[in-house]
Amino acid sequence: MFIFKTHTELSAWLLTQKALHKTIGFVPTMGALHSGHIALVLQSRKENDITLVSIFVNPKQFNNPIDFEKYPMTADADIATLQQAGCDAVYMPQVEDIYPPHLPHVNLELGMLNQVLEGPKRPGHFDGVVQVVHRFFSLIHPNKVYLGLKDFQQCKVIQALTQQYFSSIQLVFCPTEREANGLAKSSRNMRLSKEAKHTASAIYHILQTIAAKYKKENLSDVLAASKLFLQTKNITVEYLECANSDTLALTTQWQEPGHNVVLLAGYLENVRLIDNIQF
Repeated sequence: MFIFKTHTELSAWLLTQKALHKTIGFVPTMGALHSGHIALVLQSRKENDITLVSIFVNPKQFNNPIDFEKYPMTADADIATLQQAGCDAVYMPQVEDIYPPHLPHVNLELGMLNQVLEGPKRPGHFDGVVQVVHRFFSLIHPNKVYLGLKDFQQCKVIQALTQQYFSSIQLVFCPTEREANGLAKSSRNMRLSKEAKHTASAIYHILQTIAAKYKKENLSDVLAASKLFLQTKNITVEYLECANSDTLALTTQWQEPGHNVVLLAGYLENVRLIDNIQF
């Protein structure tokens, strides 16, 4: 497995692969890898000749400096995990390699995507996502990119970026990987105690309960009761909303089948957790 620290090294290697007409699958990550990331790697390996993973904790997408400082760094373990998974190459750049001086700012009008849920709760977050993903796509020009649907709104943002700037790149959205108790796998879970990980299973449980009540009960009532339930579990709900899964417009009415997404963000032991369910 090749490990590249600079875009110059990476670009030279990619040129040789593309000259051999090899297809490139790309999995962007911020490290602290878990089986959810590896599922993306394995999916890429099935569908491409070469699988490339990036490990880069992007400072531009952290609106909370403390959150950035606490983000787990497990580079050695990540490399070993990727090697075992059969990954072909890893790009592990420094900040100055991704954001050199005078790099133009990428403008992308996100509209509704930046006005609801994560948008107002994390000011500047999606702009940071746009800047780093545009940079990666410009350097790599992959055939396919693999993203986990746990970050549903972020997937929508990257989809908008790709449609405007990189129409030849195919995005592959993969289901959320979960613990046995239903907790969505996340690098942030490392910061939870054993007891909190057990408690956090209530998040997916309540999302499943909401989906099961589709068109059987009033949506607003279902959401209100669900928030109260989570509070009894000491989970501080930041938002719990239903949206149209195509536009992400928030709604108090059930949507047509296949067009509902319920999204949640909450805090447990001062760790911010997000999850969603589509139906």
